[in-house]
Amino acid sequence: LNKFTTFKKFSKRVKESRKKLLQIFKKLKLSNKKIISYGATYKSATIFNYCNIGTNFIDYVVDTTVNKQGKFTPGKHIPIISPKKGFNNSVDYAFLGAWNFVKEIKLKEKNFIKRGGRFISHVPSVKII
Repeated sequence: LNKFTTFKKFSKRVKESRKKLLQIFKKLKLSNKKIISYGATYKSATIFNYCNIGTNFIDYVVDTTVNKQGKFTPGKHIPIISPKKGFNNSVDYAFLGAWNFVKEIKLKEKNFIKRGGRFISHVPSVKII
């Protein structure tokens, strides 16, 4: 951590990740796919703001925390609603705002996966799961 090159490499990886994530979102939206975010986390808000991802790509965010529902994400003002209301059959893709719980989410959302729904993650690399 005491070498400048470490931070230059990190910066390059972050910029490349943003580029790839935006490419995925643009391609999916051009195909008229509905994309939501799964989990209203501070981590996802950071990604949305850095990558300039708003309601142009993410229709809304679902979160089980009642205190977050009816509010908006910081910066990009994406609506936050309950999963009961928003995580339905109209959703094609869900960005993993809580990517650190991917295993648990995949177990919980078996029906979404079974019907063809896919998750988008950018950790450790940008990919569709």
